[in-house]
Amino acid sequence: MPPKTKKQKIESSTASVAITTATTVSSSPAPLSAIAARRKIQQLTSEILASPDTEERPEVDNLDVDDEEKESLESGQSSDDSDSSDGDQDNGDEVNDTKVSKKGSASAPQFERRDRKVYMDPQSVSTFKPTRYNVAYLSTPASPNVVLIGMKRGETLVFQGCANIIPLIGHSTSLGYIMSGTADKRRTKKNQPKSATKELDLSTVSTFTSISPRTHALTVIESIGLAGSERNKLVQQRSTTIPEDLKIQLESLLLQLNLDDFDTVFAIQSAAGCGILGIEKVVPLFKGILSIKPSRLRGHEDEEKQLQVRLENSVSGFHPILEPMDSIAAMRIPNTWQDAIQTLVDSTVDENGARVKRPPVAVVCGGKKMGKSTFSRLILNRMLNRYRKVAFLECDIGQSEFTPVGMVALHVVETPALGAPFTHPRQPYRAFYVGNSTPRDDPDYYISCVKELVKTYYGQVSHTRTWADDEEDDYHSDNDEDEHIPLIINTQGWIKGMGYDLLLQLLEYTAPSHIFGFHSPSSGDSNLPQSFFSTLREQARAAGRDRPPNFSYVAAVVLGDESNLSPFTKYHPADHRALALLSYFYQKQQDVPSGSLAQAAVSRETLQWDFNQALVVRRPWCWDWAQAKGVWVLFDQVPPSQILHVLNGSLVALTGDKETREDIDSDLSGTSTGTQPTSTADLPADTLIPPNYFPLGQYPPPPPEHTTCHGLAIIRSIQPSTRTFHILTPIPLSKLQKLNGVVKGAVHMPIHASLDHNEDNSTVPGIAGVPWKKVPYLNYEASSGYSNGTQPGSPSGSASPRLGFAPPVKIIGSDAKSTRKNLGRKRLE
Repeated sequence: MPPKTKKQKIESSTASVAITTATTVSSSPAPLSAIAARRKIQQLTSEILASPDTEERPEVDNLDVDDEEKESLESGQSSDDSDSSDGDQDNGDEVNDTKVSKKGSASAPQFERRDRKVYMDPQSVSTFKPTRYNVAYLSTPASPNVVLIGMKRGETLVFQGCANIIPLIGHSTSLGYIMSGTADKRRTKKNQPKSATKELDLSTVSTFTSISPRTHALTVIESIGLAGSERNKLVQQRSTTIPEDLKIQLESLLLQLNLDDFDTVFAIQSAAGCGILGIEKVVPLFKGILSIKPSRLRGHEDEEKQLQVRLENSVSGFHPILEPMDSIAAMRIPNTWQDAIQTLVDSTVDENGARVKRPPVAVVCGGKKMGKSTFSRLILNRMLNRYRKVAFLECDIGQSEFTPVGMVALHVVETPALGAPFTHPRQPYRAFYVGNSTPRDDPDYYISCVKELVKTYYGQVSHTRTWADDEEDDYHSDNDEDEHIPLIINTQGWIKGMGYDLLLQLLEYTAPSHIFGFHSPSSGDSNLPQSFFSTLREQARAAGRDRPPNFSYVAAVVLGDESNLSPFTKYHPADHRALALLSYFYQKQQDVPSGSLAQAAVSRETLQWDFNQALVVRRPWCWDWAQAKGVWVLFDQVPPSQILHVLNGSLVALTGDKETREDIDSDLSGTSTGTQPTSTADLPADTLIPPNYFPLGQYPPPPPEHTTCHGLAIIRSIQPSTRTFHILTPIPLSKLQKLNGVVKGAVHMPIHASLDHNEDNSTVPGIAGVPWKKVPYLNYEASSGYSNGTQPGSPSGSASPRLGFAPPVKIIGSDAKSTRKNLGRKRLE
């Protein structure tokens, strides 16, 4: 029974509620716990506000209750919540030495508002609502991870997680890319879906893997309609033969829908098998970026809620957003972006509708945090609807699209990028390692690498013959080598001082046809100078070009509200760089596929990750450094005697000689020659030969005219007796055979890559089964307060049970509580 109380009043002279104190009764009861006290305060406040004789109802400040406290409050199992009194006698409850009663006094404690800021965006909810008629499920539980969805024009489906999208009928768009069904919808009579199903050829289908994390704007699938002229301009999508069991499942699902009721029909298949969901296990900060706790029915929901929960739990790893959720935002393309993208798309054809001979070259530039990377991804996907291959030059080394931090890279892309940058790492066509997240430490080397990549595009990628010879060429030739490839360049966000000079040098050397400059009306300091466009015209006039590039201002988009509240404030640029590095190193190693020249840089295989096995327990490659041309350390002066200590346990780039078209062709034919990494047992135990080291200041970095970067690696350990680097890398074997250089920059390996996230509590605590005290390179010498292996204040001669003999060694990770606290920090250092 709750205690009897007198009539209570609250005096409200301020915006918050003041709960006042009074003298206690003669018999002082035991003080309540913090949980019970908060419950008491909440109950007291609600009773007063609900009282009909209350003249003025003040605004009540919400109390900040932790999740564990909330569960205890809801369960009502607090042992301190059993107070009772008889008659008119009141109980006085002490809360943190402040007594609470019904009559107030002047010395009343104020409870400060500690509300957690919540970002709720109703526009980030799907307009598609599941019913019994627009979603088809498999009747057999053998393969429950496939559903069929029918949508009408204009409906949107927002989701978090990962999924394979298989378009079957009509058209839909996602992140700028238009997905076309296997066949156009055939008009049939009502209630006769079988005839429509027979007209669909399901032997080959197009499958698009889309990964939508909450670290970025969530993916939106929208049903659209295209006119016949627009449909004819779309490049035919790549299709593959599907397994027979999937074909049978799709045919069974199609029989459940009346196809005449929908403009777009597509299947959603589980993509959890790619392994990307495991990234949440590696870093606690990233928990929940892809997965959502599944909804459960409690038995009293209406039919709409039941259908919603069924769709949410139908496909593993696929979580549709069907009601408002905290701290998420869906991708919304502003009208100014749409107009700018359409300008670029229209430039691919002339006034007669024929495809132009010279493909466009577009540059995206502007300040930081304006949406340049997202806009570049959108125009890349949109151009893939017009061209079978699109070149992408990544100049933003801090937030790269397809490679880890520190690399400028040229890519030849054949499939759309339907996800955040860390969800689609690619092996570049050619790349260079700058070694930092900004070019300010070595701008000359940075611009030299960018210019070499532009030269590579014009010389090897954009076309295979001269422009004069291509005048008589037919673009629709079946020969891939005759295809022209447009170029998209994403620049860095450093546009002040030296950064602005670097941008102008890039534009002058590239001679783009289109420039998209981001502009923010609310943040003038982050905008390009007002003289930017006039400078471009002067550049074009000085270079003798007929006309300046087509320049378009693009409005910057800032997600959030007036209080700068955004769903992405939790994740900093350092977190995104750590995500990209972890995604890169946890890839399953895949070699390049066979095919034409452009296919050498693009893998058509579905990306696979393996987060079940930590990096610290993986078997490394062994590489003899005696076969390397040299070792470079950027930005640091390292004595030659210390070079192996610096490289040990570090993140490095692996370089090789510049590859020609003949080298790539030899890779594809399987006739490439090179030194294959060998096992340690096969290496002779010769005298130590130090690596060929090029100290900073005496020698420049690897020249971009003669080298290329094949990718990044972790030097897990070094065996000097056999001149062996033990390296962990996802670089394909055909590239590993051509390595001849190591470059170390200022980019460091995330600390979580050094830990074993799969540690079994039943085994000895440590890394990969090795106790903490025996793990190398994870300790440091502390100041010694010991003498002869004794602790201060301890009996003479007693050794430290934790730190051992003097000098003491503090083992990183030996303090479990501190380790958990540090690993759970918001920033990844």
